Amino acid sequence: MKRVLSVIAVAMLALILSVPVFAAQKPIDVFINGTKVSFNTGAPYLEKDSVLVPFRAVFEKLGLQVLWDAKTGTVTGTGSGLKIQLKIGSNRASVNGIVKKLSTAPLTSAGTTYIPLRFIGEATGGKVLWEPAARSVRITTTPSKAADEAEITGLFNNMIKYMNEENALGMNSIIDPESYFSEYVSSLGSTFATFDIKNILNNLNIMSIEGNEAVVTTSETSLRISGPYFPDEEYKYIYTLIRKDNSWKISDVKEQESTILLSYTQALKPADALQQDKTSINNTLSSYYKALNDENLNEVLATMASVGEEEDAQLSSDFEQYFSNNNVRYTPGISNIFYMNGNEAAVYTEHKMKETKEVDTYEQGIIFVFSKSSDGTWKISQSYTVFDALSHS
Repeated sequence: MKRVLSVIAVAMLALILSVPVFAAQKPIDVFINGTKVSFNTGAPYLEKDSVLVPFRAVFEKLGLQVLWDAKTGTVTGTGSGLKIQLKIGSNRASVNGIVKKLSTAPLTSAGTTYIPLRFIGEATGGKVLWEPAARSVRITTTPSKAADEAEITGLFNNMIKYMNEENALGMNSIIDPESYFSEYVSSLGSTFATFDIKNILNNLNIMSIEGNEAVVTTSETSLRISGPYFPDEEYKYIYTLIRKDNSWKISDVKEQESTILLSYTQALKPADALQQDKTSINNTLSSYYKALNDENLNEVLATMASVGEEEDAQLSSDFEQYFSNNNVRYTPGISNIFYMNGNEAAVYTEHKMKETKEVDTYEQGIIFVFSKSSDGTWKISQSYTVFDALSHS
């Protein structure tokens, strides 16, 4: 008897082992513009060759605002120039009021409303691809120009916000990490630690959007609040943007022009300064112009504050090249110390300049920034051109 039972047991075991083991089917994944959609309620499933998905996650990922009417069982999605309506149990839907036939009607299961994914993807202008081997659906949409313009405008508003908040991480989030501009952003921490600046976006113009690249021009104002002196300025920039991972990033920026925001009244209003400081600053300025006219490189450099070995060497090279290629005579005009704060001063100066072999004379308005040395002398640390014009006098 035991032998019979043993044989039966072996036979049953062989039967069990001979039955194929079926693995659970892989869940269906949905990707919209390369990003996987997360479903918090329910999961996509296949029904009669149609992939049905919980409606809210897909609608929102496609940029649609969602309205659910529980009384009528109607789902409405609205976007820029688009309105889609579907009703539970009905194989009719409407797109901007035009009735469309559905291959599978929306339905409710375990409290979740499911809709046919292909219909929604195509109704929003997307291309829908079902990959049976991977059990995944990929929807690729072409963003509307209005949506791109809104996103780009938001990006620049955020840029100004991050700069004013001194938020380096925020700035990093809107920059293409592979662009050279990211190097500038990576140095913002030291800039924020040194200066307090208010940035204003005066004007933004989206010149073009072609595929994944956009060109934008802006007018921006930079106002110094505290920190080392620099003049308030208005800048005009050209930005190049690229679309990466379905969002716009700044990849390049070029300055078109800049205008120093210093009125003549401000420039000629004297700052409170000690007489000995005024004398030292004026003496340095006189020495600077005399050295320029004498083309005396060492004397010019003697009026300059040291900013580092490499920078000093470059400055020396620049002046040496300038003297080699030009023979300019400078005639200083009015001069006024309009800013003084501790060991820093700003001087507004006008001068005329004329190449000896030329007829024309040019006038310039310059801001010289001076710093006080340890020995009490004042030296030029920076300069900014306020205006540069041909003189007819």
